[in-house]
Amino acid sequence: MSEEQKKVDSEIEVDPFTKMMFGVQPRRQPAEDITESASDKKVGDEYYALMEQVDSIMESVNKLKPMIKEFSPILDYFKK
Repeated sequence: MSEEQKKVDSEIEVDPFTKMMFGVQPRRQPAEDITESASDKKVGDEYYALMEQVDSIMESVNKLKPMIKEFSPILDYFKK
């Protein structure tokens, strides 16, 4: 075995069956560092997409306002 594999073996004690089946796993970076940067980007992108959707909904509502005002007497008639 190389010195690197010995270091990994000594740092992470794995049962012999797992070592035989899957081999020695390479060292990984802490998952927190990776997930924090990825989650920050994801949240920012999702927030931006949400704001775009809200903006498009508000534009649609503003375009439909005149039509709704015209149909309001008809709707009032059906309410009676």
